[in-house]
Amino acid sequence: MRNKLLLPGLLAAASGAYLLRRMGRRWGASDDEVHRSMPGDELIAHPMVETTHAITIQASAAEVWPWLVQMGMDRGGWYSDPEWWDGLVEKVLWSFLASEEKTGYSIRAEPSADRIIAKFQDLKVGDIMLDGPPGTAFFTVAVLEKNWVLALYSNSHVRYIVPDALRDNPSVNIQGEFSWVFILDEMDANATRLILRTRVNYGPRVFRVLTRPFFWPVDFMLARKMLWGIKWRVEQRKEQQAERGSGVVRKYYGYEEPIVQGVEGE
Repeated sequence: MRNKLLLPGLLAAASGAYLLRRMGRRWGASDDEVHRSMPGDELIAHPMVETTHAITIQASAAEVWPWLVQMGMDRGGWYSDPEWWDGLVEKVLWSFLASEEKTGYSIRAEPSADRIIAKFQDLKVGDIMLDGPPGTAFFTVAVLEKNWVLALYSNSHVRYIVPDALRDNPSVNIQGEFSWVFILDEMDANATRLILRTRVNYGPRVFRVLTRPFFWPVDFMLARKMLWGIKWRVEQRKEQQAERGSGVVRKYYGYEEPIVQGVEGE
């Protein structure tokens, strides 16, 4: 009886592992999007890990772009809704920081922005985008082509996903590089594919072997929530702008006054 159950169990486990790995590598992306070369690939020419995720947004590339350039800690956030999930991820990473790295800094209290913030729209190549307290994890804007591609590069993130005792141990020598490239592929005036390609190189080998099984599900969850968060914001703002133009006023449960998304700083 035990042998009869063993084979189906192994097949189910293998199928689950394959499905998890596939979702982790290419959620929402077409075969063409997965296999074609993308802008920003040259940042990490020979990655040990690569994923490509995508989603269709019912808006033009120009309507999506402002939400991308305002991303970042102490900026617009990362749109990883819901708020409890966004905060949970930050608390886990925060726990890995040494006490002196946290001094004078606190975990982000507010959720990701639900409006376009004018003061964060002037992003340029070479700008730093924080993803933690100063001196810890951060991105550098490596490529920026308006309404088309935003490429972020980091050689700090890999070190800050482990506790400081390991991170600062020279015999362990944890290091790596990581790129996040957002591509807007406009299908027509009212539909755009938002593609997120992630490339990573990291080591040493033992660390890579131990952590790679966790990479696929974590990357899948983070990318999926971020892309859905951007899609929701872009499409809701577009819908509300259309309602304003047609004279429709919408009220939301729990609020006495209408809520209208605009540009903060207008």
